Amino acid sequence: MFDEKAISKDSPLPLYYQLKELIRSQIELTILKPGDSIPSERELAEKYGISRPTIRQAIQELVVEGLLIREKGRRTFVATPKLNQWFLESLTSFQEEMAQKKLSFSTKVLAFERVPASSTLREVLGAGVNICYKLQRLRFVEGKPVVLVTTFLPVDLFPDMDKENLEENSMYRIIQTKYGYRIDGATRVIEAINASAEDAKLLGISPGDAVQLIRTTGYLDNNRPFEYSIAYYRGDLSSFTVNLKYSK
Repeated sequence: MFDEKAISKDSPLPLYYQLKELIRSQIELTILKPGDSIPSERELAEKYGISRPTIRQAIQELVVEGLLIREKGRRTFVATPKLNQWFLESLTSFQEEMAQKKLSFSTKVLAFERVPASSTLREVLGAGVNICYKLQRLRFVEGKPVVLVTTFLPVDLFPDMDKENLEENSMYRIIQTKYGYRIDGATRVIEAINASAEDAKLLGISPGDAVQLIRTTGYLDNNRPFEYSIAYYRGDLSSFTVNLKYSK
């Protein structure tokens, strides 16, 4: 897997950089796959005749870049690529976004009930909203839990929505096809937090691990808010891209 001749002490390139790029190429060529461990510092030092501090520098830079994961007391592993999501700049359903990326996905409904609207929900969804659906879903990509999302919808807008199968069907598609509404857009607020013990258990991470908290308020084409969602995305599996234009 690792060729002894891949690193040359006669090269003008620093040894740490040569090793770093060697490991990177192994990952990009899928010779090393997510979850695979790389050789230990001792093994690399013996193979290439380079110092362990040099090896640590190469590995640490790949850790910072998100290509490797270093676990204390264990070997260093190839990281799972993060799911790059564009939904901060376009409003699509989770199913549509995953289908566009040709990724396998699934949804598990954890709770679907009617609850009294809190003062916060009335402030977001409208003062006249008294009862909301509370829909909690755990969403998986390539078999791994990626996002835990709780969505609140006004019952008066969507009678009998709680009879729909939202593990198999898109909520946005149902809103538009069954109820005849047109979805216009949304506002989203994102922040980084540490996962609670309960959320971490559902997401398959450790309490205190980084998650991205995203609050979404969705609007119909008549400017009426129809959705308020609170989503927790695993920080180790998700990244978000936003395109910006320079304002002169």
